[in-house]
Amino acid sequence: MSLHRQLLARAEAGRPIRVGMIGAGKFGSMYLAQARRTAGVHIVGLADLSAARAADTRTAHCSRTAAPRSAMRRVLRAGRGS
Repeated sequence: MSLHRQLLARAEAGRPIRVGMIGAGKFGSMYLAQARRTAGVHIVGLADLSAARAADTRTAHCSRTAAPRSAMRRVLRAGRGS
């Protein structure tokens, strides 16, 4: 089974691959631009040394439903994904 079919199956089952991104520069932005259009992939977090760059990249490439930093802190403290 191809990767594309596996991702579609995960999307249909409500079990997307959850990705935490480190780096909101050029390569991170390019990946995010593709990931948001890829069924079966869900971006759960984005980190960068520059909080401003991370916020700008999140605004440009993530859905409006992406969790803000405070929600990510709660998830990390609880030790589980959303």
